[in-house]
Amino acid sequence: LGLALLGMSIGALISTPVSGWLMNRMSTGKATILSTLLLAIAFVFTPYASNFWMLFGLLILLGLANGFMNVSMNTAAASLEKNYRISIMSTCHGMFSLGGMIGAGSSGLVASLDIPFSIHISVVAGLVVLLSLAIRPMLLQVPDVGRQGGPALVLPSRGLARLVLIGFCVMLGEGAVADWSAVFLKNYRDSGPLLAGMGFAAFSLAMAMGRFLGDGFALQLGSGRVVRYGSLIGAAGMLLAVVVPFSAAAILGFFLVGAGFATIVPILFSQASKEAGATPGTAIASVATGGIIGFLVGPPLIGFIGEVAGLSAGFTFLALLALTASLLARSGQWHS
Repeated sequence: LGLALLGMSIGALISTPVSGWLMNRMSTGKATILSTLLLAIAFVFTPYASNFWMLFGLLILLGLANGFMNVSMNTAAASLEKNYRISIMSTCHGMFSLGGMIGAGSSGLVASLDIPFSIHISVVAGLVVLLSLAIRPMLLQVPDVGRQGGPALVLPSRGLARLVLIGFCVMLGEGAVADWSAVFLKNYRDSGPLLAGMGFAAFSLAMAMGRFLGDGFALQLGSGRVVRYGSLIGAAGMLLAVVVPFSAAAILGFFLVGAGFATIVPILFSQASKEAGATPGTAIASVATGGIIGFLVGPPLIGFIGEVAGLSAGFTFLALLALTASLLARSGQWHS
């Protein structure tokens, strides 16, 4: 199953950079609607996979649709920010976090009621389609922010490359915390199953809360300061988890990582859409691609470091990456 699930990541990694090229050739609203419908279609067939290769192929299709949707939705949010002079990107990502929490909770409830997985997935996919069609008129009114022809790939400017690197560092940390926080609490802090799971729960809660507050922070402090200080808070959280030998300290540390990292990726997407030398869709796709690579590289890399030197060394390495992101945030200009 773990190998099959890799198919979704492969699909997203393929489609995300290509999505920037697609965004240059269709309206932002149409791209958002199309990607959402494709995701629902791929989603509904997944429970009917009868063997490994069928499941693997369907998950690749699901990842392809998800990567396209990621770029199109963030481009739509960037378009609304630019045309209405508002700040909503972090709140949009907060809704994503909230949806993930609701989805996880409802899935557990459905499973406890012995409702067949195929019925559950079909209902969810149907709701996605209905909601997409219901808001279709509004999505079609989203202004385009750079609909034009252009190459599929472009060399990033110095400013865009900086955003990509920051996203890589932060998403690498996010992926590693998601996979290794429970293992760290269990093996290094002798935590039971409940406490071990609370590390990632605290991280996720802080991430959701921080995203809903992030737009206000960015307006008050400026995007550059939020990224810089958020990276420092994330680094401090990693070090707290490593240095203080108690479960509560580690859980608090992972909460701080979530709080610090919460607004960084939304700000990077918003900033990328304003970079010169690339259309918003292409620029956002570049940052998203860097983030996906970091998210995929993080867990096995920290696992390797953990095998060689222990997970404490792995989380210390993540703290250094967060400090690197903070230094990168100091090195360039940030758009208002």
